[in-house]
Amino acid sequence: MSMDEHIDRETDIHGEHWDALHQGYFSDSEIACPLIDKIEDAIRESRPEVIVDLGGGTGFLLNQILSRGLKGGIRLVNLDCSGAQLKMALSLGLNVLQCSIDRFRRNDIDSEATRFLYIMRSVLHYYGKTGLIPTLRHIRSQASEGELFVHQTASFANTAEAACMNLIYEKMRTGKWYPTVGKLFDCLTTTGWSVRSVSSTGTLSLTSKELARRYKLNEREVGDICDEITKKFGETGKVFSLCEGGFCAYLPYHIYVCVAASG
Repeated sequence: MSMDEHIDRETDIHGEHWDALHQGYFSDSEIACPLIDKIEDAIRESRPEVIVDLGGGTGFLLNQILSRGLKGGIRLVNLDCSGAQLKMALSLGLNVLQCSIDRFRRNDIDSEATRFLYIMRSVLHYYGKTGLIPTLRHIRSQASEGELFVHQTASFANTAEAACMNLIYEKMRTGKWYPTVGKLFDCLTTTGWSVRSVSSTGTLSLTSKELARRYKLNEREVGDICDEITKKFGETGKVFSLCEGGFCAYLPYHIYVCVAASG
């Protein structure tokens, strides 16, 4: 599924509805704090002239940077495919660029700046299993050696847990795909990134009620997911459990601090 297809399918939850999605997870300052802390460390180390939030949605992360007084003379750019998301970012006074992260060009963001910092939150899964490495390789191609890439990405401790979640998303017809921590580490290394650190940053709880709204699932489809996942994996506790009216699924997030390697 292309990014345009993702946007078309999820347009109902973009814009003003986004902040309330999944119990407000993506608009909660306390939940975002560990990621912002890592970004703040990266700003102090690399002294960027431009910070680009790849797939930045409504501009929440960049607004958190502003609220901490970290901007200084840094240009903040919110890059996203969704016009509805970017409209919200514009309302915050942010610079925006409507583009997919697998197609953007550094010079389109700022042709004069020499030091970039790339940040990202919960985006890589949109590109699916086959799109992960090409997307990471493209981001690396737009980074200069030594530049930092700080991202929060859902990734699992082992292949069984990842397989369970990926089957749920396959049954929801999303095209999205989640790696293990080890797999993502290898993919980053393969595509020219040196992984400096990986740290856990909590779990997002997903209810079938919200997932049904997001992906336009009917009651029968939710029931089929419950039956198939229970049959193949059981209730793992860490990834999937049955609840009243459907199921709950759990996405573990990790923060990866990466450096554009030489060569």
